[in-house]
Amino acid sequence: MSRILILGAGVVGMTSAYALSKKGFEVCVVDAAPGPAEAGASFANAGQLSYFYTDAMASPSLAANLPKYLLGLDPAFRVRLTASPAFWAWGVRFLANATKDAFERNTIDILELALRSRTGIAELSTQVKFDYSKTGKITLFSHQDGLFKAAVLSELKNRYGAEQVILTREQALEREPALEHYGHSFAGAIWSPYDEAGDSSLFCKNLRVLLERDYGVRFLFGNKIRWIRTRANTLVAVTTETEEIKCARAVISLGAWTAPIARTAGISLPIWPVQGYSLTIPALASAPVASVTDTARKTVFCRIGDRLRVAGLADIGPAAGRFREDRFRTLLATAKGIFPKAGDYDGEVRPWTGFRPVTPDSKPIVGATKVKGLYLNCGHGSLGWTLSMATATNLAELVARELSPSP
Repeated sequence: MSRILILGAGVVGMTSAYALSKKGFEVCVVDAAPGPAEAGASFANAGQLSYFYTDAMASPSLAANLPKYLLGLDPAFRVRLTASPAFWAWGVRFLANATKDAFERNTIDILELALRSRTGIAELSTQVKFDYSKTGKITLFSHQDGLFKAAVLSELKNRYGAEQVILTREQALEREPALEHYGHSFAGAIWSPYDEAGDSSLFCKNLRVLLERDYGVRFLFGNKIRWIRTRANTLVAVTTETEEIKCARAVISLGAWTAPIARTAGISLPIWPVQGYSLTIPALASAPVASVTDTARKTVFCRIGDRLRVAGLADIGPAAGRFREDRFRTLLATAKGIFPKAGDYDGEVRPWTGFRPVTPDSKPIVGATKVKGLYLNCGHGSLGWTLSMATATNLAELVARELSPSP
């Protein structure tokens, strides 16, 4: 069977390698890091497998609050304008998807993808260990109007098997006793019994073992990809900092770096990096068992083994972002205010920042490109971990169909 290169060893690239290997392809994964998921969004993301919290980022509420985000009045969400034409083109399309109809349509499309992914991750969990847990998720709402709006969308999701339940404050406390130590008031919550959690970095590392042992997948780490070489609109090679790898087929799964690499092959992608932060601390006895999302503060808490992962913030601005100590301290202070007794904030605090590759409609881009032999599996936003198995399967089926001999 044909050889195919996977560009990127994050969770999307690794699951792509798995799905293509199962189809019989000879697979080689190329990445700049020294191992899988050692950088980028797969290293220290929120840890939640949010199969039923697939809300598109572009929404009526985001559009309504845009002036506040531009003025820096919301600590959790910031928008900094940039002169980049790509940013403005993406922004216009993003706002076009912020209508009620577009938001609901995009959310349900992503939900259907997430449900297929859920099955794949459950099957793979029997072969790969990654601190997998099925403890459900509680989404907290500070005010009744927010809860009411979410309940309308929840009713729509329940038609697809979400079985989400609206909880009063008292019912939420009964469901998750750790909320006794919640540092703010809340009006109610939504309980998602089928949402799960896990360590995506550990998942990728152990998936590598499976891929090498059972499928003969090769890995070329420490190879930073510079550009894609084509001839007559056909893929010829992938050039890294150290070598040129001749190939006839490749998949770009480089997260937020997909768009600039795709441009070297003449492909323009509507993906913009949205920066987020996380911290990982030892979990204490008062840490929540279920995953918790605080909607007012746009912060999530997820127990991963004996650790507590806290993630949040969304900064939209120049593509060349960096770790900002002030933004991380905002997340740390927010976390302490929400669950002051959930983790050891005075112990080892592991900080992280990464970039969510967001499309205007929040839906991943999966499929062939105008360059023969070049494919995409990218643009998963904050749901790469959640959607990875579905998009990998879709990609593998498409590639297999294209390369199957005609009857």
